[in-house]
Amino acid sequence: MNNPLLKRFPGVIGFPVTPFNDEDQLDEAAFRANLDFMAAHDFAALCCCGSNGEMPSLTLEEYRRVTAVGSEATQGKMGLIMGVGQTLHTAQAMTRVARQAGAAGILLVSPYSNDLSDEGLADYYRRVAGAAEIPVALYQTKWSGLISLKLFDLVSDVENICMVKDENGSISHYVNVRERFGDRYYWINGMAEPFVPAYWNFGVHTYTSGLACFMPEQTMQIGRHAESGDFTALNRMLDEIVTPLYQIRNRRPGYKCSMIKTAMTLCGLQGGRVRAPLIEMQPEDRRDLEALLEKVGLLKAAGASR
Repeated sequence: MNNPLLKRFPGVIGFPVTPFNDEDQLDEAAFRANLDFMAAHDFAALCCCGSNGEMPSLTLEEYRRVTAVGSEATQGKMGLIMGVGQTLHTAQAMTRVARQAGAAGILLVSPYSNDLSDEGLADYYRRVAGAAEIPVALYQTKWSGLISLKLFDLVSDVENICMVKDENGSISHYVNVRERFGDRYYWINGMAEPFVPAYWNFGVHTYTSGLACFMPEQTMQIGRHAESGDFTALNRMLDEIVTPLYQIRNRRPGYKCSMIKTAMTLCGLQGGRVRAPLIEMQPEDRRDLEALLEKVGLLKAAGASR
């Protein structure tokens, strides 16, 4: 199928957060301001309502509002990808909202089930893709596991299922998929900045970033270093900035999004709060994050540059 997103790739896909206020309500003004900040940089696309955007915690009405703001912020600048998931009918409704708002593609998250099978997942993916009509990226996560070669076979005739965002990190699995299917599925490095060197050498040059919410220039610089072949400078950035951030992020389950939101707030942006079942950062971890951001020159730098 004609995939308009591929015309923008390779490149970086930014993953905005969805900010909630102290009353646990969607902070639409903060969301708009954050998207405007990110859209001022040269991303290939922004993906709203990914795992960083807390899609499973949104009502359908909140999803509509987020999609509308995302469409306005990205129009004419970069592609818009919308995360979809939850139950079959909810996912189908989300895809229709995304398509009608002009999204260029959707990121399809595996649904929760206590009895998953390749055949059942294939049917789910097929029916959501049918409702979407626009290009679909399957989301291969740590919690949902690797997408089996059998499952790829089962959906290979669904033309608009044409991308995979890998957040599992198995390079050997990617090699097996590529050997079996060639370029049938466009592969996206969903392991973000830390996996840029490994995936780059396998020809995967599109990567995602949640850190881009508060350090977009550094995120883009990592890609530029990879493109120029300066992996010494790239690895220095990983060692000095990215790896320490991930170490703080990995201290507790539930920090995946709250670390990003906290860093945004410390940098003068509007990260907002997370929504249950996610947790806020503990004070001692927040202090360590603040010290790291100050050390690397990011503290309040993002907000000050707006």
